[in-house]
Amino acid sequence: MRTVRFVSVSAATVLVALLLTACGGEQSDGDSLPSASTATPASGWDLSSRHNDAGRVAIDVQPLTLSDDQEIWEFDVALNTHSVDLSNDLAQVAVLRCDRGEEHQPLAWEGSSPGSHHRRGVLRFTSLDHQSSFVELVIRDVANVPERVFRW
Repeated sequence: MRTVRFVSVSAATVLVALLLTACGGEQSDGDSLPSASTATPASGWDLSSRHNDAGRVAIDVQPLTLSDDQEIWEFDVALNTHSVDLSNDLAQVAVLRCDRGEEHQPLAWEGSSPGSHHRRGVLRFTSLDHQSSFVELVIRDVANVPERVFRW
C-alpha cells in the first residue's frame, strides 16, 4: 500500500513538473508536492489523486492527510490554465462534504495567491467527527463551472 501511494505521489509530481515545463517555464508560488501521509483512513479509501479539466482549467487534488487519527485533513490542490483568470479565493469556494450531505468550510488555504495561470497550495479542514463512507472536496465557480467534485 505504501509503495503504491509513493508511486502515485511520484507520478503526480512528475506530471505536474512536466505540465509546468510545457507551459513555458512559468512557475507557481507553491513549492513541490508535499509528501502524502502514511496513515490511512479506517474506511480504506483509495487516496490517489483526482483530476478535473472542465472550463479550460485543470484542477488536480491529492489528499495529504485523510485518516481518522488526525485532527486536520489536508489536500494538495493545483490549478492550471492558459486562458482563464484564477482569481478565486480557494478558502471561499471549497467545501468538504461527507455522506450525510454536511458541508464543512476550510480552515485555511496556504499557497499561491490569486492571479496566476498556475496556482498550487494546500487546503486544510478539521477532520470529521464521525465515520463517513466517503468525503468529497467540492470546488465551486472556477472558470464558470458551478461545481467540481473530487471524491474519496
